[in-house]
Amino acid sequence: MIGKFSKRILLTGAGWSRNWGGQLANEVWSSLVGHPRIRANAGLRDLLLDETAFEVALGKTHVAPFTAADRAEIEQAVFDTFVAMDREIARPDHDPWINIYKVQELLFRFFGQRNEGNSSGYLFTLNQDLFFERHLYNEHVAGAPGGVLPGLVPSPGQRWFGTNIGAYDPTFTMQPVVDPRAQGRLANQMNVIKLHGSFNWRSPGGGNVMVVGTEKTAKIASMPLLSWYADIFRAVINTGDVRLMIAGYGFADEHINAAIAEAVEHHGLSVFIWNTTSDVKGLVLSSPHGARIWKGLISTATRPLIEVFPSNQAETEEYRRIHATFFP
Repeated sequence: MIGKFSKRILLTGAGWSRNWGGQLANEVWSSLVGHPRIRANAGLRDLLLDETAFEVALGKTHVAPFTAADRAEIEQAVFDTFVAMDREIARPDHDPWINIYKVQELLFRFFGQRNEGNSSGYLFTLNQDLFFERHLYNEHVAGAPGGVLPGLVPSPGQRWFGTNIGAYDPTFTMQPVVDPRAQGRLANQMNVIKLHGSFNWRSPGGGNVMVVGTEKTAKIASMPLLSWYADIFRAVINTGDVRLMIAGYGFADEHINAAIAEAVEHHGLSVFIWNTTSDVKGLVLSSPHGARIWKGLISTATRPLIEVFPSNQAETEEYRRIHATFFP
């Protein structure tokens, strides 16, 4: 199913997209608590004032005293927050400007070298933003195939993985195919696997294909596309002697950590952790299954991307170190 791949894969969290204007969980909470819809709803405002973990707060709206109307309000506020994030991620004039060409070089390196005969590449993300759709291009330079969102159908005329995509509008929506396991394909492409869905994905009934809040494992199991994605993730990391770069992830998702820990203990998975926290070890060990994950450590990186991929397009020693440590 997963094809021949380089055994070098990437998993990104919110800290990755934050380099381009995405928001961490606490920043999403800040956006929500000040949103006009929340400020106009006393119950939701009190909820967010009491619970600053916005995903926990979102989960609480599924039980009394909150109503379906309350859930619709907070979900619209979350959607508006992601649209605002996308406007920032799409901006071409960030200053300082991260050298996107070197970032793309790194991303397509996960497909492997031209002479390896690989048929698939894998970039996994827990983010629901559109960073990859907007910034994963220039594959011809690396000799890799272009990015693909497997199992999804774009709106007519919608183009991803290129420059000048334009501002977000309603035509940006995508729908899963009816049977992703049967209809989706993974061969001869760089697969961008959005494990928790995306803010612009819709089911045939118009519902969101996006996992935010609590009870993520059950929600994923209920969605054919995301259930397939979860199986792809486990199959890839359990292949044997795989190296996983984990960039910008805070290790807060128990189901993701459990899959990584299982692969470390039983399938030879090694991990390279790139996180700007001052205490990477403390972050991992305090997380679910963290001690098991830490045993598979290759090395760490803590510098922000602007220092590794500076605007002057220089190849830094830190990038050389990361590349040499992770890819051999």
